[in-house]
Amino acid sequence: MDYSSILSALIGGTVAIFVKYFFDKRKEDYFNLNKIMEDKYRSLLIFMACSLDIKKKKHFTLSEQYPAESEKEYLEKVKEYYYHSLLYSPDEVLLKLKKFIQDPTQGNYIEVAKAMRKDLWRRKTKLTEKDIIIK
Repeated sequence: MDYSSILSALIGGTVAIFVKYFFDKRKEDYFNLNKIMEDKYRSLLIFMACSLDIKKKKHFTLSEQYPAESEKEYLEKVKEYYYHSLLYSPDEVLLKLKKFIQDPTQGNYIEVAKAMRKDLWRRKTKLTEKDIIIK
């Protein structure tokens, strides 16, 4: 074996290690970001549900520093999360969330949830509001 073959093998191996590291790091970053987004979306959906009906508050474990006492206060929390979402949410989620803030209805809640689901898992859904709502 000559030196050029050895050098080529070393360079090739080194490049392969760096490429693998780059893709592994990228994959890890994607999973970490996805977990953060899932947690944020989960909290936001709870605040949205409570802004529709304060009685739903008893069904959720909320780790709020200052628990809200009215639907209006929960809607203010939703607005706060909306502004945070400008950093990480896609346009569709932002537009649906803005619509919910302007008109907090069960239908708009479902539209936000569906957009979040699509963002997190890259899956569309054929479920309708009627399919999702529990009476």
